[in-house]
Amino acid sequence: MLVVGARGMAGADFVKRWPGAAGVDLPEADITDPESCRRVIGETGPRVVVNCAAATGVDWCEAHRDEAMQVNAEGAGNLARAAGEAGALIVQLSTDYVFDGASAGEYSEDDAPNPLCVYAESKLEGEMAVRAATPTHLIVRVGWLFGHADKSFVRAMLRRADDADPVRVIDDQVGCPTYSYDVAGAIGRLVDAGARGTYHFTNAGACTRFEMARTVFERAGLDTARLVAIESGELGWVATRPARVVLSTAKYRAATGAAPRPWHAAVDDALERDGVKIVRS
Repeated sequence: MLVVGARGMAGADFVKRWPGAAGVDLPEADITDPESCRRVIGETGPRVVVNCAAATGVDWCEAHRDEAMQVNAEGAGNLARAAGEAGALIVQLSTDYVFDGASAGEYSEDDAPNPLCVYAESKLEGEMAVRAATPTHLIVRVGWLFGHADKSFVRAMLRRADDADPVRVIDDQVGCPTYSYDVAGAIGRLVDAGARGTYHFTNAGACTRFEMARTVFERAGLDTARLVAIESGELGWVATRPARVVLSTAKYRAATGAAPRPWHAAVDDALERDGVKIVRS
């Protein structure tokens, strides 16, 4: 297995979760360069190529549309094409943001996407580029991804706990926290099951960012009184985010026979892996 984008949050955790997986990143693997994609796949000879390389800054993408499209859309297609030419399965990591958040229910893989921002649009274009490049593909949409990189929401909350000022966290957007280690396990199960096409995977349950932050504080034994719930409009974001996206994992469960664990349990695992002593009620 080859993980492209191995120094990013998802890619780094995937390599840790999959013993024997090879990991590459810039400059040795540049997905915006078709020849670079062919070279790195030719040199490693993988059976499965997992694309974790992406421009993920939502507001950055809004201000840099061309660059976002080059990486998230054209780059995804380049890598998928090279994988298909080599007879390898391409696994493309995508996002819940491809949906507009207008539904009060769960989004299935058959629901029509409607991206609200450039980041989401570029990731949806990436999905389409992968589908067009090779039939041997697996697209996995995830929710609010967290892991062990410094920019992970869980780690960010722990850092902010030391600030003198109150910790302001939005409480008007709902999503499904998704632990990168669990995504790696889910992809492994889908690959072993011979799955192809598009699947959703998140940890079980939904919450707001404020509720997730409160859980992190409680589990780490921190003072939750320092948390302040705010509305997203107070943050001055440039890009529009969906207000509520809950992904259905029924198709994943049917394909693998496995059920995602609750997001609270995944947060506990992430904290413990980072050396945090968990406080359980």
